[in-house]
Amino acid sequence: MSVNNVGSAASIENVRSSEFSLSTGRATAFGTAEVGFGLMMQVAVSYFAYFLTDIALLGPAIVGTMLLINRIVDAISVPLTGAIIEKSNLPWGKYRSWMMIAPAVVAFCFIMMFRVPSGMSEVAMAIYFSVFYMLGHIFVNFSYASRFSLLPAMGNTPKSRIMVASRTNQMNTASRILFSLISLPLIMWLGGEEVRNARGFFLYMLIFATLQWVGYMISARAAKPVDIPGRWPKKNVPTGREMINQVVTNKHLIILMLAELGRFTAALSLAGFAVYFYQYVAGDMALVSMYFLSLTVGGFVGNLIGPQIAKRLGTKKTYIIGLFGQAFFLVLAYFIGREPMAFLALSGLASLSSGFGFSISGAVYSDCADYAEWKTGKSAKGIVMSLSAFPIKIAMVISGSIAAYALAAIGYVGGMP
Repeated sequence: MSVNNVGSAASIENVRSSEFSLSTGRATAFGTAEVGFGLMMQVAVSYFAYFLTDIALLGPAIVGTMLLINRIVDAISVPLTGAIIEKSNLPWGKYRSWMMIAPAVVAFCFIMMFRVPSGMSEVAMAIYFSVFYMLGHIFVNFSYASRFSLLPAMGNTPKSRIMVASRTNQMNTASRILFSLISLPLIMWLGGEEVRNARGFFLYMLIFATLQWVGYMISARAAKPVDIPGRWPKKNVPTGREMINQVVTNKHLIILMLAELGRFTAALSLAGFAVYFYQYVAGDMALVSMYFLSLTVGGFVGNLIGPQIAKRLGTKKTYIIGLFGQAFFLVLAYFIGREPMAFLALSGLASLSSGFGFSISGAVYSDCADYAEWKTGKSAKGIVMSLSAFPIKIAMVISGSIAAYALAAIGYVGGMP
């Protein structure tokens, strides 16, 4: 029995047991969290290593080691947060409660991540940044896992599941378009000196980390009808051993996670070098915004096209087409993308292809969660859906380490003209 068929069967059963019907407006509201979250997270993903080397003036080797350790902790916390959520029983709903609590902690930690402390040694600063990075990202995992655990309930038919997953990813892509257009100019304007400085990064994060929290509150409100207290019976909650078994014996989930790992590692590795490439190789830092814009516009178009292809070909074939397209354009970029604009264009096309799979990934993970429940008779949606974040966390470990250690290997010194 294929995962798509299992997902469909489980979804039909959900419809019979629930009168909830997902509207377009509610699907949009549920995806709202992606806007503030994306504008906050993209700066952390794209600029944090640069912030540490060129603003906080930490050595590249220290930054590489620090980010490697921090991202490993972040990745390990993904299944743990999912298990904690699955075992929890908080007053505002099993999953919504975490959507209301965790983002506030995330906002505080991310704001502190972009504050350069005074009077500290290099090692002390590395510890300071590491503490807030790890704590912030652990609570990001609580936020992310709780929200994605509600995708199967929000989309209780195959059609509505594709709608809520694609709408969520479209909001994510919209945030990346805004990020590419406004982030660097806004950081420089907030800095007050038309340069990239600590004040600009701090104020940017203060604004958008707060917006991230507001967006999650809106999403939590949209999910209220499907996560009322007492909906999830304790007798249906699996033990720790059963949760692990649902993951390691779910071949569909394992294959999907491996595919996602390859997709994200390629994308993040390129993004991690982009700032350095355009500043020191191309000699035109203004192209960084155009580069990120090409990625986000390509991804946005892919997010629009992907669900339409999935309706005709199914989610599996659509996802595979997207992966092969991304690989093709990245290989092409290796051979003919040495010129800045050619590299920019080919990266945008790779992002468009990747968007096919990204637009429906939430629906595919939901199918995997339904398959696990169908196979075992117990629901572990919290841990299965939380693992949708695991590939990108591992990809961040791999790509971030490659970037930092490569810079150290060539003798890079932060703040060079």
